[in-house]
Amino acid sequence: MAAGEQKFGVPNIVYDIIQTVGNLLQGEEKLLEYARDAENAGDSESATAFRTVADGNRAAAQTLLKRLRAHLNEM
Repeated sequence: MAAGEQKFGVPNIVYDIIQTVGNLLQGEEKLLEYARDAENAGDSESATAFRTVADGNRAAAQTLLKRLRAHLNEM
């Protein structure tokens, strides 16, 4: 397949961004669950670490959503 070819009815980059955003947001949800588990275990440092990674996931998802909007406006 050529670069950018459509395998799923949309350009590959659009599909890739959608998949990645979904994965990042699911990961964020789990990380916040793990942060609660760490808090319940009395490990506030691990809870903070999990929340920090979750914040990174959210920021990355927002960045990719901006790119998705740009690609959709080009279609």
